[in-house]
Amino acid sequence: MFLRFYLKWFYIYLLKIKIAHKKKTIFGRNSEIDKRAFFEGRNLLSKNSRFISSYLGFASYIGENSSFKSTKIGRYCSIGSNVKCVIGKHPTSNFVSTHPAFFSLRKQLGFTYVKEQLFDEFEKPLDENGKYLILIGNDVWIGDGVSIMEGVTIGDGAIIASNALVVKDVEPYAIVTGVPARILKFRFESSDIEFLINFKWWNKGEEWIKKYSRYFNDIKILKLKVQ
Repeated sequence: MFLRFYLKWFYIYLLKIKIAHKKKTIFGRNSEIDKRAFFEGRNLLSKNSRFISSYLGFASYIGENSSFKSTKIGRYCSIGSNVKCVIGKHPTSNFVSTHPAFFSLRKQLGFTYVKEQLFDEFEKPLDENGKYLILIGNDVWIGDGVSIMEGVTIGDGAIIASNALVVKDVEPYAIVTGVPARILKFRFESSDIEFLINFKWWNKGEEWIKKYSRYFNDIKILKLKVQ
C-alpha cells in the first residue's frame, strides 16, 4: 500500500516537473493534479488547489484552495480562491429520502437498498469527447468562494461574483451574482458582445496579442483598429 502511494506520488511529482518546464506552468505548494489534467501553457495552479481530469487553457490561472474535476476551462481565465465544482446530485422531490442508498447502485457506503438505478446522480458530459461535466469559456473571471454545479456552461467573457452559486448556464459577457446566481448586467452593449464572440481574440497568437494589447482598455478603440 505504502509503495503504491509512493510510486503514484513520485509519478505526479515528475509529471509536474515536465509540465512546468515544457508548458511554463507554475504549481503552488501542495497543489494536486492527475495524469488526465492538461495545461495549454503559462498557467498557474496555486497552493492547495486540486485539478483533476480537467483542461486549463493558455494563460489561465486558479487561486488557492480551489478544486476542479472534469472541467474544461478556456484561455485567459482568472479564477479566484476557494472556487469549487459540485459534482453529483441528489433527488429533491418525490423521493422520500435524499440518501443514495435509496436510489443508487454505487454503494457509496458499502450498501444499497435498491436493485436498479432510480436516479441519475451525474449529468451527461457536455463535450463531444465525453470528458467534461462543466465548461468554462475564455476570458472568464470567477471570484472567490464561487460554487459551480455540474452540467453548467459559462460563456466567454462572463464574470461570476464572489460567493455565487452557479446552477445554470451563464451567457457570454454576463455579470452574475447571488445564490442562485442571476444576471446583474452585461459587460458591453450587444453589438460589442457580438463582435467579441465572433472575433475570438483569445485564439490569436501571442505576437498579435502583444501588438494590440495596448487597445484592450477600450473596446471601441480595439474595434476600430482591427476592423
